[in-house]
Amino acid sequence: MKFHSVKVLLETMCEYNTVKINHTFTRETGESLSIRCLPGTTTFEISQSSTKDVIQNDSIEKTTDYIVSFLASADISINS
Repeated sequence: MKFHSVKVLLETMCEYNTVKINHTFTRETGESLSIRCLPGTTTFEISQSSTKDVIQNDSIEKTTDYIVSFLASADISINS
């Protein structure tokens, strides 16, 4: 997916943050990344299936980078 497409999706999720919207991105290997915007905020909760890690992030740009890199199978950290 392209950066702009993912960013628009995340912006839409935050716009409707009064309802529960979850989006899952899955690699061809079956690993998945689940994203949701926490209710009443612009904070994203990101869960990765392979590590069971759950992290939170307030930046749409960093979250978009993380998703695009995940789909490209790059190994990055949300905190970088």
